[in-house]
Amino acid sequence: MRRLLTFAMLAALALPAASVARNQGAADGTVSVRDARGTITISARGGVIGSFARGSVTINDPIDGDGTGPIVTGDDWSKDKDATTTTWGGTKVRFRIIGGSFRIVVKGRGINLSLVGTGRVTLSGAGTVDDGSYSVNGGEYLALPGFPFVFPLSATSP
Repeated sequence: MRRLLTFAMLAALALPAASVARNQGAADGTVSVRDARGTITISARGGVIGSFARGSVTINDPIDGDGTGPIVTGDDWSKDKDATTTTWGGTKVRFRIIGGSFRIVVKGRGINLSLVGTGRVTLSGAGTVDDGSYSVNGGEYLALPGFPFVFPLSATSP
């Protein structure tokens, strides 16, 4: 009987915690960018995985230890701007930052990335005939605009 009572109490304590965790994750939105040419700016909390054929990525990770920190491979060069911001560049560069708050600016061509989280996104194509495409929250892919298009990212983003 004691075991049953103990199990019931633990279950009663676990359910509200699980509910809170599920509700916080439910607000996350998604953005997918395919073969873009231009500039993509992300200020968010969540995770990004991306790559580009040629260009640069600047990552600001203001809170040390709140996620993985930036992980960049294939870069030809890097430059520290300050204690929390670094720019990497070159060809066939891959990058990721998972967890926590960050700001990322990707400039170049052949940009592919996936973002999950909440925050603010700016998409700006280079103004060529085909600047690539993007999708928000699993919607259909649209052409990257040739002007800065800013939108908040959450589960309810259009």
